[in-house]
Amino acid sequence: MAAHSPNPPLLVAYDRARACDLLRSSTAHGLRDALRGGRFGDALSPADRAELDELLTAWVQRALGSVFLRDALLVDGQRGPRAFGLICACMTRAYAPLPTNLADTLRTCGSADLSLGDLSGMALRDPALARLADLAGREGLSVALLDQPVGYPPPADLDSLLPAPLARQTFPADAFEPPVGVRRSLAVALVVAGMTLLIVPMLGGSIPEHPAGLPLALITLALMVGIRARWLGFVGALCMWLVPNLPGFRHSSGLIELLPSLPLLIVGMALLILDRRVRALWVWVRQQVGR
Repeated sequence: MAAHSPNPPLLVAYDRARACDLLRSSTAHGLRDALRGGRFGDALSPADRAELDELLTAWVQRALGSVFLRDALLVDGQRGPRAFGLICACMTRAYAPLPTNLADTLRTCGSADLSLGDLSGMALRDPALARLADLAGREGLSVALLDQPVGYPPPADLDSLLPAPLARQTFPADAFEPPVGVRRSLAVALVVAGMTLLIVPMLGGSIPEHPAGLPLALITLALMVGIRARWLGFVGALCMWLVPNLPGFRHSSGLIELLPSLPLLIVGMALLILDRRVRALWVWVRQQVGR
């Protein structure tokens, strides 16, 4: 029961229309990118931002990342209400804690969503409610009574929240996702094998004769497998690997002696740049460094 909630009842004025419009025009993948890029969710606490990111990531991992949020809410009734509540929290303009007796009176309205008429009598006696009601009236905001901080009432009309006729769904560019499952195990095994071929001879007191040969090949292959590179990435990595493995290559060679292998190096770099999974990894690395 609401009376036993550890949180005091809270009256909020929020832009419900904008929240519902987001459901019909944005995807979980797109909203997560905006959240991580600082273009959405500034009003959320760090814990709430992390929770919303986790919910959106769960949808991305369950093949719901490229459908509209409205469809994700319809499919996942467990995460949907919480995600919608966090979205509404981003669009809340005013809060007013309520005494229990006033909250009990408002609950008799039968809905968490309230009209300004429901507040008219109380607003006359409470300045905080008066300011909230005035803001909601001037800016066309919705008013709701919450028993939990992000317990916003989910939309009951999800079926009618269809995209506008001319709206087109845009699929976001690939975002880097750390390897999981079999892909992670395979990448780790390749890295361990490559590092073993490098370290074991050194433990015996000798330097590996060809460190850029098989050891580097295994480590490079691990990276390509881990990021799920496309064929462009694999071919580009192969070209880059071939450069230090050409017959005439010497680690002490001058720049002029490397000129014959320069076209292969340029082709390898170009192919890596064209692979969108490699670009996604580069964007992710820059985000991690910038945090």
